[in-house]
Amino acid sequence: MRRPEKNQNGIAMMVVLWVLVLLIALATEFAFSMKMEVNTTRNFKEDFESYYLAKAGIALAMSELLKPARFHSIHPDHGWISGKALESGTSTAEKNGFDDGKEKEAEYATIVREKIPVGNGEVTYTITDENGKIAINTASRGVLAKVFNYAGVEVGVERDIIIDSILDWIDPDSNHRINGAENDYYKNEGLPYTAKNGRIETLTELLKVRGMTKEIFYGSQANKEGVYQGLEKILTTYDASPVNPNTASPEVLAVLFDETQAQEILAARKEKGYYNDTTSTHFRVHSTGSLSGSNTRHTLSVILEKPKAIQGSGLLTNYWNDNFIEP
Repeated sequence: MRRPEKNQNGIAMMVVLWVLVLLIALATEFAFSMKMEVNTTRNFKEDFESYYLAKAGIALAMSELLKPARFHSIHPDHGWISGKALESGTSTAEKNGFDDGKEKEAEYATIVREKIPVGNGEVTYTITDENGKIAINTASRGVLAKVFNYAGVEVGVERDIIIDSILDWIDPDSNHRINGAENDYYKNEGLPYTAKNGRIETLTELLKVRGMTKEIFYGSQANKEGVYQGLEKILTTYDASPVNPNTASPEVLAVLFDETQAQEILAARKEKGYYNDTTSTHFRVHSTGSLSGSNTRHTLSVILEKPKAIQGSGLLTNYWNDNFIEP
């Protein structure tokens, strides 16, 4: 028979072991929790810093846009460029270096926008041009017909339905066009919305319009309906008109100009960087800030407007996305 005191010693030993296990578990959990809090705090700090680095990139872009410009263009090698404004009294011959044998001056400045050192990090920003797209809210029926012809929607009832329905969606009245759609159509279809009768604010609104499909909107490969080119890359919701031939994509040029003129524009842009002295009013800026030795990145996306009425003296912010994620 075991003595009672020996049984008690065994029980005490088990209790001590369980207490040690519990303490180790608590200490491990506490250490893990502290590590998580430290990582969270560091990530917040780095994201906060990279955010303001991205804002610095926006400021750099704004300083470019505020400069007086003779033209705005998309250069095949340098991206977005701004033509130097002519000084008062400068002739076209002097500008091109044909006056008194003077050497031709550069018509635009090339600016580095990638990996610009700022403090303890760097900034990369891009400028693109909304005037290089077709303004959906002000496009005429004829222009929309050309847009959908490019998109791959052949002439016929389907195209007429989409075009008339878009115009009915935008106009302020409730009178539908021959092939269009107003409130009664959307109600009869059991849809949870009616015609907007107002401006299109985001391009994806087009997916709500009668006749529009994802294949037509986003583009698709060959199928039984054909090949759709997509509408996203050629349309804008901003009143960025007229279209700037210096910044328009080959797709937009194909919609608005005949083949000969479109090729002439592209050739001039390749040769000298621009086609004519056209300036733009709406610009999309993406700016990414990053810290040295960190994987943290923060990207901002903004739409800036440079109204003709205040050219050179101010910018309007039409859109600001604090946490832009590349699609």
